[in-house]
Amino acid sequence: MNPDINQNAILQAILELSTQVQGVKTEILQKIEAIETRLKSLGTRQGSVETKLESLKTRIEKKIESVEQKLQRQISEVEKNLCDQIDKVETKMEVLTLEILETKTDVRMLKKAK
Repeated sequence: MNPDINQNAILQAILELSTQVQGVKTEILQKIEAIETRLKSLGTRQGSVETKLESLKTRIEKKIESVEQKLQRQISEVEKNLCDQIDKVETKMEVLTLEILETKTDVRMLKKAK
C-alpha cells in the first residue's frame, strides 16, 4: 500500500467527517434556535393567558360582589315585608282579642240582667 494514497484517503475521510460534523452542528444549532423561539412564544402566550385569567378573576369577583349586594337587598326587603306582615297580624290579634273581651263582657252583663 502506498503511504501517500493511504494518507490522502485518511485526510479525505477526515475532511468528509468534518463536513458531516459541521452539518450536524448547524442542524443542531437551527433546532436549538427553533426551540428557543418556541419557548419565547410560549412565554408570551403564558403572559397573555395570565393577563386574561387575572381579568376574568376580577370580573368574577365583581360579579360575585354584585350578586351578594343584590341578595342582601332582597333579603332586607323580605325581612321588612315579613316585619310589616307580622305587625299587621299582631294588630289584628289585638283587635280580635279586644272584641272577644267586649263580647264576653256583653254576654255576662246580659246574663246578669236576666
